[in-house]
Amino acid sequence: MELPDFKVTEEIEGLALEIVEILEVMERVGDIDTLFKLRRAGRISSIQSSVAIEANSLTLEQVTDIVNGRKVIGDPKEIQEVKNAWEAYEGIGEYDPYSRDSFLEAHKRMSSKLVREAGRFRSVQVGVYKGFELIHDGARPEEIERLMDIVFEWGLKSNAHPLIKSCVMHFLIEFVHPFEDGNGRMGRLWQTVILADWKPILQWVPVETMVYQNQYGYYQALHTSEEAGDAGPFVVFMLDIIAYTLGVIVRSKALPQRRVGETVSIPYLPDFSGFPDNRKGHIDETGSIPDRAGALTDKIPDIFTDKLTKGEKEFLSAIYLYLCEHGEINNYRAQTLTGKSADSAKKYLAKLVSAGLLQAVGNNKARVYRFADFTT
Repeated sequence: MELPDFKVTEEIEGLALEIVEILEVMERVGDIDTLFKLRRAGRISSIQSSVAIEANSLTLEQVTDIVNGRKVIGDPKEIQEVKNAWEAYEGIGEYDPYSRDSFLEAHKRMSSKLVREAGRFRSVQVGVYKGFELIHDGARPEEIERLMDIVFEWGLKSNAHPLIKSCVMHFLIEFVHPFEDGNGRMGRLWQTVILADWKPILQWVPVETMVYQNQYGYYQALHTSEEAGDAGPFVVFMLDIIAYTLGVIVRSKALPQRRVGETVSIPYLPDFSGFPDNRKGHIDETGSIPDRAGALTDKIPDIFTDKLTKGEKEFLSAIYLYLCEHGEINNYRAQTLTGKSADSAKKYLAKLVSAGLLQAVGNNKARVYRFADFTT
């Protein structure tokens, strides 16, 4: 395996400059630290978002309780994921962003008691699947150390702006897939590590929450970059998210003109409703599911989707890419992706099962849904 190419385009330079200018505006408002008085709450939100992207069903309230040492009733594995993520994020100031040893230490914290090879590069082959089709084959185990050394050496020596560098390294981590589990969480964490090394205040910006609220765009950008062998599309997506998030913060009504001696605070969770959500608007006028990022629906023949109503097709469209990336989905995750209630999501999922699109595995709260074998 060879790593993808990358070059800085005018669009990428423009987005990076926009972010720098926004940070300068924030600094002119006053002491930038006062803008993030609720940074502990912001970190909790980031952690909940990061683990939720990986199908963890714990709510923000439950994650808050776990971090504060309160007992929570839930899946022990999911609770451990939150505890680990908190410990990993609390170490952001300690990590060297261009050190393999720091990277492995962070994974050890992130994966303790969850995977066999916590803190070590994987010894088995893994891949990312679209239904039953392999769409990205991770590096062979014997290649990982060499490839990750190239990634870290590039990060150390590159003259690229840290904003750009953080996005490229995030993408390369996902591309190599160096761990048996936790690659997504580590890619997002390590981007924050690099950003915080440049501007410490950026570790408190809730970029994870923005990614969580636009998961389709995130996965589509990863897929597009992988297919093109060019990190550029993913870099543009992530810089756009950072610029938008910071812009919302600056424009917040909670940011009045600061007078001498006056404390300024802003919400740790900005309103992201204005950001273009790429999960929406992907049903065409005929009600069919269009091509998404390279014929992602090829595995579902029309004979199956023809059985669905327009609403059911919209529901399928909203959860489709998540299923492609993760292989399975539970009711809670379907709710978050579609905006449906628990009962409505259950009915839609049951319909997709009866239509032969999905298969249900497990019972009650442990039930998950996977792609069926699309044979005609």
